[in-house]
Amino acid sequence: MALNNYANLKTAIANFLARDDLTSEIDDFIDLTEADFNRRLRIRSMETVDTSFTVDSETESLPTGFLQVRSFILTSPEPDSALVLMTPFHQTDIRGSDTSGQPRAYSIEGTNFRLSPSPDSTYTARLTYYKAFDAIDSSTTTNHILTNHPDVYLYGALYFGSTFLRGMDQQSVVQFKSQYEAALKQVEEADAKDKYNGSPLVQRSGININNYDNV
Repeated sequence: MALNNYANLKTAIANFLARDDLTSEIDDFIDLTEADFNRRLRIRSMETVDTSFTVDSETESLPTGFLQVRSFILTSPEPDSALVLMTPFHQTDIRGSDTSGQPRAYSIEGTNFRLSPSPDSTYTARLTYYKAFDAIDSSTTTNHILTNHPDVYLYGALYFGSTFLRGMDQQSVVQFKSQYEAALKQVEEADAKDKYNGSPLVQRSGININNYDNV
């Protein structure tokens, strides 16, 4: 049976655990696996680019599924200007007496970006960030990880399931954890190989990055 969709994955998990009474619990095992690999993985297929992210107030909501910024660059007005990630404390230093102006820095507070100084106009930014993979369920039956790395889902769910089930021998718990960790490592290694693949790294020109002391 191919592990190519949500239903087949649930069946495989039940078969591996030799249990037919864990329908709702298996959903929990899958959810825990997704939460774990979304925290740990940072691969190309998680990268999302918003070329028209609007910056027009001191706080802007984080995108849905946001995990981490790769780059945050104001593209309008020209020239491109990269925003610098800072703590709220250092943002106060950068802002100084300028209550508004072209943003030069940002921090992440709760579910928002906080820009500094506060925008004095409407700016457009290119925001590149890591986004969590869509959770799978009966309506969203697959995603990039399940399609390309089904062992991550299988062994992750088996590991979390084995820690839940009383009477599961410790050797099986250790084995499932080891298989899950190995699957995650293979995902990262494959991504690194595809990302670089012997190509030289080239520094992009035309971006103004402001340097700040004591940051």
